[in-house]
Amino acid sequence: MIKAFIPNILTALNLICGCFSIAFAFQFQFEAVLILVLLGVFFDYLDGIVARMLNAESEFGKHLDSLSDIVTSGVVPGVIVYQLFKLSGNRVTDFNLDLNLEPIVNLDLIFSISPIAFLAFFITLGSALRLAKFNTIDYTDEFEGLPTPANALFFASFPILMEHYYFLESKEYFLNNYTLILLVVSSFILMNVPFRLFSLRISLIKYDYNIFKILTIVLSIPIILIFGIGGFCLIIILYLFLNVIRNLWSLI
Repeated sequence: MIKAFIPNILTALNLICGCFSIAFAFQFQFEAVLILVLLGVFFDYLDGIVARMLNAESEFGKHLDSLSDIVTSGVVPGVIVYQLFKLSGNRVTDFNLDLNLEPIVNLDLIFSISPIAFLAFFITLGSALRLAKFNTIDYTDEFEGLPTPANALFFASFPILMEHYYFLESKEYFLNNYTLILLVVSSFILMNVPFRLFSLRISLIKYDYNIFKILTIVLSIPIILIFGIGGFCLIIILYLFLNVIRNLWSLI
C-alpha cells in the first residue's frame, strides 16, 4: 500500500539531509550543517509519528531509520569535530605508503592527515553502539543514555555558538585539543551510559504533565532568542542538567 511508503520517504529525507550536512561540514559551512541536521531530526521525529498514525510500522522501516540516523546523527557530528580539530591548529602530517610487490602491485601514495583529528569519529562509534542498543529494547517513554539526535544537535550548534559575541573571548578555550577530546569522550559515555532521561516527545493523545519537560521547553525559548540557532548547544546542556536534578529528586 502507498501509505506504507510515506514514513520511509520521510526517513529517506533524514538520510539525504545527513549526506548534504557532511558535504557542507567539509566546506566549514556550519550554519548550513545545523539547518540540515535540524531538518533531519525533524524528519526522524515525524516518520515515527506518521508510521503509527497510518499503522505502517515495519521492520524494514525500523532498520532504515537506524541507517539514516547513523549518518545524520553519527557521521555528521564526527565530521564536524574532525573539522574543529583542524581549525584548532593541528598540523597536517604527510604519511608515505610505499608498497612494492612487483609484478602484482606497485603503490607509492602520500596521505596528508592530522592523526589526532580522527579521535572525532569515536562520536560516530558511540552513536552506532547507542543505536544498536536502542534497536534491541522495547520502546518506552524514557531514554537510556543521550539520544543520538540530541548529541548531533549539540555538535552541529557548537561551532555557531562559539562565534556568538558572548563567547568570542572564550573561543580559544573551546577550540583546543583538550576541550575537543573531553567533548568526544563525554559524548561517547553519555550516549551509552544507563542514565535515565525523559523524552521530549509531545503526546497528541493524552495530557503529559512533566514539570521537567515543561521547564526544558519554556527555558529553551529565551535561549534561542538570545543565542540564535547556536543556542541548541545550550539547550542540550540544560536538558542533561534537568535530568540530573530529576533523577536525584527521585532518590529523595
